[in-house]
Amino acid sequence: MKHFILILFAAVAIQISACKKDNKTKADTTLTGKWKLVRNKISSGGPMYWVKATNVSYALFNTDGTLDGTAFNDFKFYTLKDSVTLTLNKADKTEYEDYRYNIKGDSLTMSPLGPVICIEGCAMQFIKE
Repeated sequence: MKHFILILFAAVAIQISACKKDNKTKADTTLTGKWKLVRNKISSGGPMYWVKATNVSYALFNTDGTLDGTAFNDFKFYTLKDSVTLTLNKADKTEYEDYRYNIKGDSLTMSPLGPVICIEGCAMQFIKE
């Protein structure tokens, strides 16, 4: 019986010491925060392709639903319609634009849904700062 308790104690000690803390920081997958535009997806009549952003633009999605930055100059507010649709509103809240959005890790991809759309498709990719 003594040997069994010793073996059980040793097994538990080995299990505990084998557990490692995961020091990886978890990616912030929330929309709020500052996002820098890094590339645009375009089409010139054929298949869509990504091109590096030529200007330094960013979008700041604040927790109170306000929108700042240079990426969407005409819009001052945002609303999450559902898990894939984001609505941007002008300051007077009379005009809006819907975007499909997707967050993976520190990357945000947005493409317009309407009322203004890209006939051949388009999208923007941002990186969280």
